[in-house]
Amino acid sequence: MNQTITRREVSLLSFLSSLSVIRSRSSTIRSRSSVKQFAVLTLVQLLIAGGMLSAGRCGGAAPGLIEFTLGSNSLLGIPIMDFPSELIVLARDGQLHTLTGKAKETIRALDASYQPATTMEMKVELQKEFGRDFEVISTQHFLVVQPRGRGERWPQLFERSHRAFVAYMSRRGVKIRRGRFPMVAVVMPDSAAMYAELQRMNVDVKRVAGIYARESNRVITHDGGHLRFIADTVRHEAAHQSAYNYNVHSRVVITPRWVTEGVGQMFEPEAMVGGQSGLHTRDRVNQSSLEQIRTRYDGGHSPEFAEAVRDLVGANEMFNNPATTADAYAVAWAMMFYLAEREPERFTAVLSGTASRGTYQPYDRFARLNDFERWVGTDIDQFAKKVSWFLKSL
Repeated sequence: MNQTITRREVSLLSFLSSLSVIRSRSSTIRSRSSVKQFAVLTLVQLLIAGGMLSAGRCGGAAPGLIEFTLGSNSLLGIPIMDFPSELIVLARDGQLHTLTGKAKETIRALDASYQPATTMEMKVELQKEFGRDFEVISTQHFLVVQPRGRGERWPQLFERSHRAFVAYMSRRGVKIRRGRFPMVAVVMPDSAAMYAELQRMNVDVKRVAGIYARESNRVITHDGGHLRFIADTVRHEAAHQSAYNYNVHSRVVITPRWVTEGVGQMFEPEAMVGGQSGLHTRDRVNQSSLEQIRTRYDGGHSPEFAEAVRDLVGANEMFNNPATTADAYAVAWAMMFYLAEREPERFTAVLSGTASRGTYQPYDRFARLNDFERWVGTDIDQFAKKVSWFLKSL
């Protein structure tokens, strides 16, 4: 199976799992606690996107700390959403946990404020979690867990990918704000070990080279395959991680998949993380996505291309249907790449608009279509034409 299908299978399965939970949560929010939840979530969004939770910065007392149990582990965190059957908690290491049943009933409030774990605390805990056969390498932005003796290749790949992401976004006017938590990347020794780790995380996927898990906020990949094959996928997933940690997306907001996956597709090409990435637009093209559009949509000039754009803007079904998944990724790339390269102000409007929506707020087709046309400044048919002519120039 080629790398494109591998990545798509991961994203589809992980997203469907998270989305079904989000939808059920959204429909059961209790009005009596909505004001309190909004205040807490505003602080949490500030924390995830950058900054500390403190009375001085947020204008009031920081939300209280709780102790909760997962399996045999006792953890500390802050509740961010309380539903009738489950409680969403942000742990000190930045992971989002869903507590149900006894775990929800046995939480203990502590007389203390939430403070994120330090880099050293997280490094120590990661070393305990993965054991003596692994090492935890600290970089400027990452904690990279890898088998001992693998050197600097993986830490350098993640750092280069992230720095390229920040530079590209900043040049286009996207407001970058560093998150409070170090980003964690886990490199398993081979695919079998990676699948075992994914199973431990309750992620059931096959034929994958790596994933970004939004709830754990980790990228998981392996070191047992062809480096180029894996690196393309890692750059895609690392772009997701950078976006969710640097204020481009929000982990507690429902973001249309054409936006998130369009960004991921943009950063797959090796040239995107190279020193010459800013010189030539053609070097930054995702060739597999462009070829898909040429094959399926006559390079974007067929009437079906505008319909695909409309379908992606209005819903996520093209991603969910195996018959159209490849088309969804390709068209999402074309939309976001066009905006980033030709209309950066509109590109920024899409990213800031989607990231600033209400926490776990449902997003119906009408609202998505209306927001899109407001952000890009035209209707979908005209937008599709502009994208198609841009693709022709490539």
